[in-house]
Amino acid sequence: MNIKIKPYLPAISVVFGLALSFFMPNVTAYIMDFGTLDNIAVFETQSISFDLELKLSLPERVALAASPSAEMLSLATGQALNTETAKTRAIRELEKFFSEGDFEFDTSDCMAEDAAPMFIIESENPAINMIVWEFRIFDKNFNEVIATIDDETGTMLKLIYQRSRYTGNSDNTAVAETNARLSVDEMYDASQKLTDMMTEYYGVPVRLGDYQFGTNMVYYRGDMYGRGLVIPMYGVVRNNSFSINEKP
Repeated sequence: MNIKIKPYLPAISVVFGLALSFFMPNVTAYIMDFGTLDNIAVFETQSISFDLELKLSLPERVALAASPSAEMLSLATGQALNTETAKTRAIRELEKFFSEGDFEFDTSDCMAEDAAPMFIIESENPAINMIVWEFRIFDKNFNEVIATIDDETGTMLKLIYQRSRYTGNSDNTAVAETNARLSVDEMYDASQKLTDMMTEYYGVPVRLGDYQFGTNMVYYRGDMYGRGLVIPMYGVVRNNSFSINEKP
């Protein structure tokens, strides 16, 4: 094992000193500004063990995925999913999400780019952690999403969507499309539709909370209710794009 860190180790020992539950082969993990560390810590090893014994609820997973105090480590593989099964699950979850709304994304024919899984740790409480996968996915119409998928449950926790600026022709070429700008009311309505889609997808109430109009965009907050928790899910709606559960 090769370990390069500064002398101060308590934050690291909290994470790696937890109970052993599974092993990650050929892992290179990076910790950026973790706790009291003022340097990057690089771990190169054949196996690193993490504790995933604490089971998180859906609201807790959603909150951790967008927590501004969360730290992330790059991994070589997941625990429950590998690259191919994670891709398949990501596309299936997108199909569920987009089936209930008016936004264009064709999951019947799309391409997912490879992405490494990430180990997410709540820096204020390292016992709260999980593994996620992040994929960039394009459909045949050039619409694009960046989806964050939970390794354990397969649930989509974050999403960034960009509608294509192009439209296909009969000869399979693409030409630029000029899109009329959405009005303020239309962007507000899109925010409401997104929270309705989240309610349908997650199976728990997500209600449109606070919102603020910017230049050609709406900043909104959708509140997820579950297990006695209210989790704010921040996002942005623009003319051709939206996001759900971005870091505030």
